Amino acid sequence: MVLEQVFKAQWLERRPWHAFLLGAIYSIVGIISARIIFGSNPGMMTVAFTSLLLIPSLNKLLQDEENVEIREKKFSLKLLLKDHVDIFEIYTFLFLGIFTTFALVSILLPSASVEHLFGPQLQVIGIVGDALAGNAIDGSTIISILLNNLVVFVVCLLLSLVYGAGAILFITWNATVWGVVFGYLMKETALVQSQNPLLYFAISLLPFLPHMITEALSYFSAAIVGGVVSKAVMRERVGSKKFHHIMTDAYLLLGLGLLIVVVAAIIEVELY
Repeated sequence: MVLEQVFKAQWLERRPWHAFLLGAIYSIVGIISARIIFGSNPGMMTVAFTSLLLIPSLNKLLQDEENVEIREKKFSLKLLLKDHVDIFEIYTFLFLGIFTTFALVSILLPSASVEHLFGPQLQVIGIVGDALAGNAIDGSTIISILLNNLVVFVVCLLLSLVYGAGAILFITWNATVWGVVFGYLMKETALVQSQNPLLYFAISLLPFLPHMITEALSYFSAAIVGGVVSKAVMRERVGSKKFHHIMTDAYLLLGLGLLIVVVAAIIEVELY
């Protein structure tokens, strides 16, 4: 793939913040491709095309992450966090790149164009058509929010276990939903109040970021654990010392992810 040669995994590992550019560029390519090829119904295909572009690089990163697991001989919480901080940074910047691109496109394009281009994303909160099950929150109680987030967490884990970097499809979907919905609503609100949509978006985003990033981090942990274990099953002998070490780190990261799910639910309840 041409773009994979331009944006190499090693390049992202050295400078994780460049993943923001990767997410933004791939999102633009994905949106344009979906609009050209599936002009009548491009919404879901924007997610598919963006994810397809990202999968090769993420597969390489997960393979490198498994190699890091193998090199460490002794367990240490400090070493565990140090070993995985780079890939968490990459996923975070990647997510923010996708979110920002879809939000800006939703702000800059006319509302009618946004509703056509991103219909499935807007359906999540009932702006266009009927709300889609799975992402819409039916209540504001911490239990309903927690259950919703746990479902996404488990889906990310299962997709990564089965498809390696396959959870990026679900992560990209969530990034596009948050980006499109937030951008669209902030634009409409800004226009009603006769304010600059871009400035209003930037100001409104600040209190929203802690919730979004915390919730996204829990999904990243599930995606990373599933991807690393998937690679380990293919490359290592089950039951070996290396495999046992990988699984130990995976269980700890999974536990950390579940803890972050709870924290994200608490933040969401306090925020809304």
